[in-house]
Amino acid sequence: MKKLFSILFIIFFLACTPNKEKNEVFLFNDTSFKLTAGDSITDLKYQITENYQSYLTKSNIQIPLYKCILNKNYRIYIGIPYNTSIKKLIKIQIIDHPAGQVELKTDTLSYFFKHQNNDTTYISEFSKVFDKNLIYILAITNSKMISDSLFKHTELSNRFIQ
Repeated sequence: MKKLFSILFIIFFLACTPNKEKNEVFLFNDTSFKLTAGDSITDLKYQITENYQSYLTKSNIQIPLYKCILNKNYRIYIGIPYNTSIKKLIKIQIIDHPAGQVELKTDTLSYFFKHQNNDTTYISEFSKVFDKNLIYILAITNSKMISDSLFKHTELSNRFIQ
């Protein structure tokens, strides 16, 4: 009887514990990225990784893909930059996109860069330091409305949970 009570207690406890994994992507330590309605995490298959790499600058900065979030209206790639800094990431963006730059915001702990790749692709890049760890976000959509609302500096920054 005692064993049955213990098993029922464990089942009840697990059923009542909120499942954070359904609405967050765990990154490291106590840092997560909030998912919105319609977002799903996808496996990092070759095609997804290749697509992500095609948007990165042709520099020597390494930003391996960590997670990919798909939505019917956009894609969000989360990378973990290796052996770099906010300053280096900003410098590369300024060199690679001097004329097509739409928006650039920086401070000592983050940068936000937004530009249009072609007539129909809107790209937002956001990077921020969390507990000495650097996170990189590449958000891509074909909708100007989504780019101007969901992929703003404040909106991307607010999706991080600590």
